[in-house]
Amino acid sequence: MKTIRRKILIGFLALSVVLFCAVIINVFEITRLQKSTEEVIAEGAETTEYATRMLNALQKQNRAVLNMLILGESASSAEYYEGVYELNAVILEAMESKPISSLTAINDANTNYHDIVELHSLNSSNDDKAWFTESYVEAYYSLDRAIKSYMTSPKSSVAVRMTKLENSIYKTMTPSILTLLVAVLILMLFYFFIDIYYTKPVSRISRSLDNYLKAKVPYQVKLEEKSELSSLNDNIIEIIGHIKKQQ
Repeated sequence: MKTIRRKILIGFLALSVVLFCAVIINVFEITRLQKSTEEVIAEGAETTEYATRMLNALQKQNRAVLNMLILGESASSAEYYEGVYELNAVILEAMESKPISSLTAINDANTNYHDIVELHSLNSSNDDKAWFTESYVEAYYSLDRAIKSYMTSPKSSVAVRMTKLENSIYKTMTPSILTLLVAVLILMLFYFFIDIYYTKPVSRISRSLDNYLKAKVPYQVKLEEKSELSSLNDNIIEIIGHIKKQQ
C-alpha cells in the first residue's frame, strides 16, 4: 500500500493543475489587457487628432478675424469661412465616432463664437476695439478651452477606457497573486505532510535501529498508518526477530 507515494503524486498533480489554470487565465487576461491597451491608444490618438484639427481651424478663423480688424484685409474673410467649414466638418466627423455628449461643450462654444463674429460683421457701426475686447476674446477662449478639455474630460470615452484598462490590469494581477498564495499553501502542506509522515518516522526508525546495532537497545518503533514506511518497519522488526532466534 504505497500511500506516501500516492499522496505526494496527488499533491504535485494538484499544484500542476493550479499552475496550469493560472497560466491559462493569465494568458487570457494579458491578451485582453493588450487589446484594451491598443484600443485606448487608438482612441487617444484619434481624439488628439480631432482636437488638433479643431484648434488649427480655430486658429485660422482667429487669424482671419485679426487681419480684418487690424489690417482691414477683406480677403481674409475667405480664410475665415474656410476655417469655419473645417471646424464644423471636424466636429461632425467626431460626432460619428464619439459620444455626442462629449462634444456638446465644443458645439455650443462654436455656435456662440460664430454668432458673435457674424453679428459684428453685419453691423458695420460697431466699435471694433470694444467688440474685440468685450465679446470676441471671451468667445474665442471659451471655444479654445472647450476643445482642449475635450481630451481630458472625465466623461470622454478615453477616460472611461482608461478606467477599464486599470481594472484589466488588476484582473491580470489577481490570478498571479492567487496562484502564488495557493502554491505557498500547497508547499506548506507538503512540508508538514513530509515532516509528519516521512521525515519523523524515518528519523525514529534510523535512531532506534542505530541504538539496537550499537547498544542492543530493543527496537521499538510503532507506526500506526499503513504505508511504505510501516512495511519497512515491519520488515526490520521481523529481521531483528530472526536474529534473536538465531542467537
